Amino acid sequence: MPAALAAAELEGLILENLSGRPLARAQVSLEVIEGGASAALRSLLSDSRGRFAFRSLPAGAYLISVRRAGYLTARYGQRRWDGPGAPVVLGSAAHFFAEVRLQRLGVITGQILDENQVGLAGHPVYAFREADRTLRMAAGGISDDRGIYRLIGLEPGRYYVRTGPRRLEDGRGLLPTYYGQTTAFAQARPVEAELDREAAGVDIEPIAGRLAQLVGRVLGGLPATVTLSSETGQREAHTAPDGGFQFDELAPGLYNLMATANANPPRAAWRRLHLAEGLTQTDMELRPWPSLRVHVEEKSGLALDPGRVTVFLRRADPPEQSPLRLQGGQSASLPPGEYQAAAVAPPEYYIHSFLMPRRSRQPGRFEALPSDALELTVVVGARPASLRGQVLDAEGKPVPGAPVFLSAVDPDVQRLLEGGRSTRADQRGEYRFYGLPPGRYRLFSSFELSQPRDSDWDALAAVGATLEEGQAATLDLRLLGGL
Repeated sequence: MPAALAAAELEGLILENLSGRPLARAQVSLEVIEGGASAALRSLLSDSRGRFAFRSLPAGAYLISVRRAGYLTARYGQRRWDGPGAPVVLGSAAHFFAEVRLQRLGVITGQILDENQVGLAGHPVYAFREADRTLRMAAGGISDDRGIYRLIGLEPGRYYVRTGPRRLEDGRGLLPTYYGQTTAFAQARPVEAELDREAAGVDIEPIAGRLAQLVGRVLGGLPATVTLSSETGQREAHTAPDGGFQFDELAPGLYNLMATANANPPRAAWRRLHLAEGLTQTDMELRPWPSLRVHVEEKSGLALDPGRVTVFLRRADPPEQSPLRLQGGQSASLPPGEYQAAAVAPPEYYIHSFLMPRRSRQPGRFEALPSDALELTVVVGARPASLRGQVLDAEGKPVPGAPVFLSAVDPDVQRLLEGGRSTRADQRGEYRFYGLPPGRYRLFSSFELSQPRDSDWDALAAVGATLEEGQAATLDLRLLGGL
């Protein structure tokens, strides 16, 4: 009983941002900061009046996040919509009250119109974001009986709205058309999505034109599933007894075509196609899946256990969410496609380089084609650099739970770090980065951001550090922007 009386409590209220009304059944999650990371502790739903309470908590630093369908995930203490949130530091018998407001995700709405400015029902429409010099679909929808569409669940930012291809009842083809009345992305008119608001009046009259059609045959004598994928998603077809397949009402452009058959060993065919207007014909021959072996070596020739290095392979084209995990020395069969590779080494090593089995269109990727026997080599170094220090506020006091971001200046090292690293200061305000390749780095600490963009690094007063191989450096940071 005395221990319970000394326990800390954290209570709060969840409100809708604009109306100020309580939000019932919002999922409230509590994480505790341990070392340089946070660990999930408890989760509960707010009650009918938007209230929540976590009781019997030990002293420590905690993070609160709140989720509800249709709303942006909120983190207590965040300064921007994408900020990481600030920790709540509780003593052994503390009581803290937190109010969290949820903002509705952005919406883009408009009308799809025919040549007479009458709404077109059942027309597909998509919202895209530009990332890594490619378009990524963020939302999709279908126009209603009046031709009106709503694209929901959008984070703040710039989007490009485009219709899908369609053949009308009279045989007329409608090409994918961007807002701004163009079929070319370069001339498209962007739309800004904002929280708690609808971007209305984004009307599009699809441009008439000749659509593409793909007809083909899968060779190999096995029934197969054929998948055609592009930036707007995937379509599937099953082969006829003679191996034939067909896709109609396609937008001219770049596609990935893959056929898979149930066999032992698995068999597949894969190719990249650029479809022009009208008919395209192609044949595909089923072959064994490509195989990949992960080879690990130390750059100076020192002996090491390859199984301590882990490689993650994510199929990027066509996209796949769950990565394949392989230890050094292991082999595996892969579905054909384009892959992105990342590696993780134990703290006493660092990733020096990747030797990809085949070049691809983008750095850090490789293509795995049917019947390929590939080897991916990970070169590690046995003398990693490390960086540690303390995050201090304007008065020189440690800041528990402060987010710390690190980025490499050299592009090759940046790719090895998968875009950079981040951590949180512990309860004493201390941060640590281990297993770093030698090179030039910049870092900063702030509660303003959760994932810094390139422009953020240029705008903020990031601190530079040059690390030699095997160096253990210490560097204290001043918190940017305050608590």
